[in-house]
Amino acid sequence: MILRSALLLTLLAACGTKEEPADCSTRPIALPSGRGELTGEWDAEHGRMVLFAGNQGVPADCATTATDFVGETWVFQTDCGSFAQLNSARAPHKRGRYATALDAEHHRMLLFGGRFRDGDSGSYKMYDDLWAFDFDTDTWTELSAGKKRPSARVNFSMEVAGGALYLFGGNDSADGASPTYLADTWKYDLNAGTWSDVTKAKAPQGRVWAASASDGSAMYLYGGGGGLVGPFFSDLWKFDGSTGAWEKLHGEADAPRERFWANLEWDDAGKRLLMFGGHDNTDLGNSNDLWAYDPAADVWTPLREGDTFNKPANGQCDFPPDFTKVDAESPERRNAAASTFTDDGVMLVFGGKTDCGVINDVWGFSANDEAWTDLSTATMGESCLRSSASCTGLCF
Repeated sequence: MILRSALLLTLLAACGTKEEPADCSTRPIALPSGRGELTGEWDAEHGRMVLFAGNQGVPADCATTATDFVGETWVFQTDCGSFAQLNSARAPHKRGRYATALDAEHHRMLLFGGRFRDGDSGSYKMYDDLWAFDFDTDTWTELSAGKKRPSARVNFSMEVAGGALYLFGGNDSADGASPTYLADTWKYDLNAGTWSDVTKAKAPQGRVWAASASDGSAMYLYGGGGGLVGPFFSDLWKFDGSTGAWEKLHGEADAPRERFWANLEWDDAGKRLLMFGGHDNTDLGNSNDLWAYDPAADVWTPLREGDTFNKPANGQCDFPPDFTKVDAESPERRNAAASTFTDDGVMLVFGGKTDCGVINDVWGFSANDEAWTDLSTATMGESCLRSSASCTGLCF
């Protein structure tokens, strides 16, 4: 694999501190399939992004849902820009639309919830199990959580903040056509191994697909929606782990346009939030713009506009190749991707759902340079104009 730009070289140098540089020629050439409905977390000790499961189903047309769930654990290794699939004797079942959170103190990734079904119709199997992936042993362990726990659910938000795991919202209906929009808040005591309901009257409106991030002491919640046809939100909330209270930081004025299933990360050096992509309710749909939020100034700032709308569809699921004016310096437009933030100041984004199915690339946004770099090029899911000038349609 070709090492691209100073960004990957920066990651290489950081990961190789006090060690010999990795021999990248010995790494197997392996790529995960394109997939969405997954998340990932940063393993600082080993310099890698850890990914689990997801949905690799590609709809036959743009108006249907396809389900083909996987249960694989992958890592993206930043020292060589390479992937590796990991195997554990036990692991969570195949699923999508779950949530993970980084428990840095215990060197692990926590996972809760999600759903599975075999095929494209019928009710889903909903999960309320809690798992931990140990970064040091590369093993999954199901955690004891007691009888009192959040209901099985999907499309919720979850972060570790103030030394505890917090979960908000989501949908606990197994019927994809009849969702419920939850507004409850739950706390998991990482030491006692127990859940408690800490719901307060003042909280964000019930929603699904909200993006979340943690600065270590607080959980931030952005956007989301009340289903595929809306309403969609662009409000920003903060949950303080020390007080157990929600605070609305920013309304929908002077904010990124409302959307669902975006990616939100905390940039600790810059003391700001970074928000990428998602699906909005404009003609554009999937987006690839990038924004920063400064909590001290209470201001959203656009960093990259991304693709812009150019031509309307020719008909149902029939888009011209120049549907958008492509920003080649930004990742493909998407939602339901995995993201994480490295200790070197890079926001990594993997996979997600695009106009052309599901994608399997990795991009890195350097918070210092404020520029994107393609770290692992997509082999599927990109719009035609990103790889060819002779396109007859958006996706071929």
